[in-house]
Amino acid sequence: MPPSFAPDSVAARHRHDPHAQAGGIFQSFWMGGFEGSDHINSHGTPLHLNHSNGHWSPGALDADYARLAAVGIRTVRESIGWRLSTTRCGQTDLRHVRRIAEVAQRHGIQVIWTLHHYGLPEGLGFESENLAEAFADFCNAVARVLSGSTDRPTVYQPVNEISFLSWAAGCTHLMHPYVPHSPARAYDIKCHLVGAVLRGCDALWATEPQARMLHTDPLIHVAPATPEDPALCAEADAVRLAQFQAWDMLRGDLEPGLGGKARYLDIVGVNYYHGNQWLHPTQEPLPWHTADPRRRPLEDLLANAWERYGRPLIISETGHVGAGRALWLDDVARATQRCLARGVPLEGICLYPLIDRPDWEEPAHWHRSGLWDLTQAPQAPDGTQQPPTRVLHTPLAHRLRHWMQVLPAPAALPPHFPHPTTRTTAMTTLIVFSHLRWDFVYQRPQQLLSRLAKHQPVIFVEEPILNATRPVLERMHPCEGVEVLRPHLPGHAPGFHDDHVPALRHMLKGYLREQGIHDYWLWFYTPMALPVAADLHPGGVVYDCMDELSAFRNAPAQMIEREQALLQMADLVFTGGHSLYEAKRHRHPHVHCFPSSVDAAHYARAATGNVDDSAQAHIPGPRLGYFGVIDERIDLPLVAAMADARADWQVVMVGPVVKIDPASLPQRPNLHWLGQRDYADLPDLIAGWDVCLMPFALNESTRFISPTKTLEYLAAGKPVVSTPIRDVVTPYSGIVAIADTADAFIAACEKALARTPAQQAHEAAETGRIIAGTSWDRTASAMAELMHVSASDAVTGTVTTAIPTAANPLPALLATSRGNTGGRTPASVAPA
Repeated sequence: MPPSFAPDSVAARHRHDPHAQAGGIFQSFWMGGFEGSDHINSHGTPLHLNHSNGHWSPGALDADYARLAAVGIRTVRESIGWRLSTTRCGQTDLRHVRRIAEVAQRHGIQVIWTLHHYGLPEGLGFESENLAEAFADFCNAVARVLSGSTDRPTVYQPVNEISFLSWAAGCTHLMHPYVPHSPARAYDIKCHLVGAVLRGCDALWATEPQARMLHTDPLIHVAPATPEDPALCAEADAVRLAQFQAWDMLRGDLEPGLGGKARYLDIVGVNYYHGNQWLHPTQEPLPWHTADPRRRPLEDLLANAWERYGRPLIISETGHVGAGRALWLDDVARATQRCLARGVPLEGICLYPLIDRPDWEEPAHWHRSGLWDLTQAPQAPDGTQQPPTRVLHTPLAHRLRHWMQVLPAPAALPPHFPHPTTRTTAMTTLIVFSHLRWDFVYQRPQQLLSRLAKHQPVIFVEEPILNATRPVLERMHPCEGVEVLRPHLPGHAPGFHDDHVPALRHMLKGYLREQGIHDYWLWFYTPMALPVAADLHPGGVVYDCMDELSAFRNAPAQMIEREQALLQMADLVFTGGHSLYEAKRHRHPHVHCFPSSVDAAHYARAATGNVDDSAQAHIPGPRLGYFGVIDERIDLPLVAAMADARADWQVVMVGPVVKIDPASLPQRPNLHWLGQRDYADLPDLIAGWDVCLMPFALNESTRFISPTKTLEYLAAGKPVVSTPIRDVVTPYSGIVAIADTADAFIAACEKALARTPAQQAHEAAETGRIIAGTSWDRTASAMAELMHVSASDAVTGTVTTAIPTAANPLPALLATSRGNTGGRTPASVAPA
């Protein structure tokens, strides 16, 4: 394989090229892209991502462009798709291109057109002799359709990511034709693709001489796994330099026989994601979220690309997934500020994708990566399926709103820019200490705090991730108003162990100082976190006791002692059920019972029939299902007995397995362990169940539980069978079938399956009455009101707590409860 071209020998020839520095190429600095991959994946499935998310459907296309105009994004990347635009007869069909161009023109949006996004027409291969000629014909057809469609020069991207595509097609099984690992063949494919791009550019310019050409590829950094090894350092550098090969070929500095010249390398687009930096040869990623010191700053990588080529430069793709999206944008934007300050004229940043995308290999899995996520829309009255509904990811929208006012220069935002709910008054921050991770099972903490966060900021402090090489505070924005702090610390002591307290205090105080947070309340889900707050000065303290954690397996020896200290200092104590209320109400003057509630609208979707059953489509009926944590609270012998007694039943168990050996789970042909599923997917699963199960063991760990899933099952319109858990029997007897033995449990399931329509109607009426009487919204509002009253009493001098929190009694109270925790408060301790 020829070596990559050395970076500095010819860059000066083009650095001051007037064409390269001409401004005004793009209508907006902030751009967006619609994911348009159209290749055939490793399973032989042809992909059409613009169909998967509904973007190209007539109504959705216009609405998507209207959203872009509303947020001020005036430049967008669209993929035409060579494979998608070629019929089985080999004819070119560009009707969708005309439609997109018309919609974009109507909304005043500039389109960057990607002609080839990985997929090839039938009969063509990446090494076909006629590849360049066929691609030039396709480019000519596209140019004739788009010529004159706007007043600006059209911007084309002939082939998306030449270097990545040649690697994927030549060294992996990700793309047709699935060849064995062959770096030499990958290089050969790269040469063929560059040759096709050169011919394609000529064809586009023949129709549109003023057209601009964008060429994108990943911007990477590769570090040696062993920096002391010179040979390994040289190998890592060779891998890093290979990222420039396609651009060098286009410019004619590498493989000049292909015909490359300076004019072909017009606009350089760099695609940058968190996984673009790794170690060689292990390919171990250099983590972004823990700020691995071996990572190279983005501004350095951008400056290197500018110094090498001196061409107009944009970040043509960037984004992240899940709760990290907003913080990733912050990092990229700050790096861009530093880049511009160094004189590197970056001309734009493209958020990619704008709308969430499914995984190439697992189309049922969505990345949750867009500015807009998706929820399945209900069927139309005529039975047709509507495009998925777009749901703005408000944490990312909030940060985009901020950075659009800052980069490239202060600017006014569009008047209709979507933004998070505006708070009319400044509110006290809630600092929440939790033994549960935010992205674990979605239950009481997430339900309550996501609602409280609409009115006041919430900082959710998790217990540490262990065995880190150095202390790092990871931050995430899972939803509007909530920031998750996830400490990564050295050592292996579990939970909020005393070994971690000094580092956790330092991290938290530094974060509060950096963010300028001085007015706050503390909210505890675990008493074990109490020492972390010992030098804080809260305006008030809440203890939301959702479980009797001291009764859980491997509970720390100090749990009871710490809880007593917490009860002494708390202003308010909330309990997650009546049993817990009875156990705590004599231990504090202000204990309030807030049993588990329900988001009825979320689960009611299960009764509509408009659901996705793909996760369990392989399982026949009847299905009897459970979702939740699978730990010592589940009666595994009962689950096995059900499967053994009725081979015609399919028992579906959904949830993470924690604190018990997965090998202890009973295995039967009709017993299915599906693992943890996203909260958004639960209605789809429940919709496919005939009976919902609560097979809890009767032991110390279940004595005080108030299962959240009781109301969730009922809101989905399903019959429920439970063992005699006190907080199920007392409020729901007569609605939920109760059974105290395996035989009785099986009989109750049989009865539920045999319900008559009249019985179902009666149960639905009773269930509707119960559901109407509760909601997480109502619970969160009641809690907020109690906090408001408590704060008001503190201002007026009314005594509402046993010990005034303003005096900060934490150090004194903790003096007697300090000590080695010895046990654990695992992140896997979870509500029922």
